[in-house]
Amino acid sequence: MTSAYGSTLPSYGSKRDVGKALLQTLAAPSNAVRDRKAPQDWNAAFNSHVTISDKDKNKSESQRDASNRLIKELDQKTKSKQADINRRLQDRITTVSYWKQRLTTEHASICQEITNLTMSKQKTQQALASTELPTEVSTNCLKNRENRETIDLVQDLVDDELLNELNMLSEVQKLLSARIMGTDERLRALNDCKSSLELDIRDKEECLRLDEHCYKLNNGTAGLQAVAQPSLYDAHSSTVEKHEEFSQVNLEKSEIARVMSCLQRELNDFSINKSNDELQKQSELVGAMFRLRLKELTEAKTGLEGQLEKTNLEVTSVEDSLHQLREALRGKEGPLKVATTRFAVRAKRPNVEQTRDFVHGGLLSEINDINASQESLKQQIACAEETLHKLLKNKERLQQDISIKKKSIQIDEQQCLRLRKTLSWRGFRPAGM
Repeated sequence: MTSAYGSTLPSYGSKRDVGKALLQTLAAPSNAVRDRKAPQDWNAAFNSHVTISDKDKNKSESQRDASNRLIKELDQKTKSKQADINRRLQDRITTVSYWKQRLTTEHASICQEITNLTMSKQKTQQALASTELPTEVSTNCLKNRENRETIDLVQDLVDDELLNELNMLSEVQKLLSARIMGTDERLRALNDCKSSLELDIRDKEECLRLDEHCYKLNNGTAGLQAVAQPSLYDAHSSTVEKHEEFSQVNLEKSEIARVMSCLQRELNDFSINKSNDELQKQSELVGAMFRLRLKELTEAKTGLEGQLEKTNLEVTSVEDSLHQLREALRGKEGPLKVATTRFAVRAKRPNVEQTRDFVHGGLLSEINDINASQESLKQQIACAEETLHKLLKNKERLQQDISIKKKSIQIDEQQCLRLRKTLSWRGFRPAGM
């Protein structure tokens, strides 16, 4: 079958199918006819609109009931919350007042401790200043003893103890300086705690003022205004635990600082007393060493003077002996001349008379003996002269050593001991301690 449009229609099994196909064929070249809905779609749309309307109505009724209940509940909640806040404000005022009282008490204690530690520092500074004179005296004693000469310029017990005294004074000065530095640290810690307490007390006072003002506010208070976005303040707030922990930490730091300050004061007093006792003992030991050294010097000078007297006697004896030896040497010149002359004369005998007889042998023996005697005497004279020279040198050394001992005695007795006596050692304990 051929249509007016020149296309062939497909074969269908029923008239309905033929009608649908015809409609589709007619709709193909033109959109003039819109989409068609099925009856069941129409029924579904109707039922949906009815159901949605019922739901909205029921929801509106529930919403109105909920709104009424919410108004009542929120009103009751607001009143209850406001009453609870008033009670909490009262509790908070009591709590803050308690912490403020503790902080105020601790502030008074730490102020008193600052005063006590400052006095301890002043005493320690006075003790440190009092070490200057003993240091100067010991240094001058060492300088004076440097004027000793030659063999007496010895590192003796006096020098050792003077150096020990200077070392002890230096250690004491370092110790007291360290105590002063430690005291300064403790004072800084106390002042830091004092500042923290004062800041905390001021904050507590401001907090009490604001909370008491808030406690007095009510719904009828004039001039109230709503604060926009109060949540902005949350970033600067802290918890109750942190608030109490902050004050507790300040109190604990202050208490620890006071305990450390008390220990520092005890340490200062102990250092002053112990150092004073040790230096006083050392001063007494130095004086004993001076007296012992003076005794040794005096005994040495006396011994040297005895040796000088013996040496003078021995010099006289050696000079006498040397004179005798020289006289003996001169006495050998005559016999030697006689013997050598005889030998020379007999050497002129003629011819066979020039024999080695007993006289010839005797003259040779006599000349040799006299020469040997002269040589012995010369050696003995040389030894005696050397001995005399040594005795004279020893005499000079003894005289010089005696002079040195006298000077050493004068330095130790007249300069050093007299200087230490003018010190009138009483230690460096400050007045009033």
